[in-house]
Amino acid sequence: MDERRNRQKVTQALEDALKVDRAPSKVLQFNDFGLVAITRKRVKQSLERTLSVPCPTCTGTGMVKSPTTVANELWTEMRKMMLHFERGDVMLRVHPEVVKVLKANNAKWLNELEEMIGKTILVKSDPALPPEQFDIQG
Repeated sequence: MDERRNRQKVTQALEDALKVDRAPSKVLQFNDFGLVAITRKRVKQSLERTLSVPCPTCTGTGMVKSPTTVANELWTEMRKMMLHFERGDVMLRVHPEVVKVLKANNAKWLNELEEMIGKTILVKSDPALPPEQFDIQG
């Protein structure tokens, strides 16, 4: 649109049409490509926020700890607790992906844990358990 007068008519028509909108908006000038931009403030939450809730596992971050990281945290926690275990075996309840890590390489993780605490560790796979959680009973 080359004529200035026509550009002003289009801009005015846009501004008039936007007056009925309850959200504040602003019509910007034509750019070098002959396009006009309109900014509009969001008044409501986005549809995504309205129709969804944050993930209970990752609390909305979109990330969870890897099974190897959880196994490392488990090792650290077992080390802290090793003096407080009672007689008998230690029961470990973890997510199935963490079980895979613990039993990989001929159960290297489990063997090291059992050696460290001096007890037999029974591992229970619990798919209902969130991937980042574990339960130690001893």
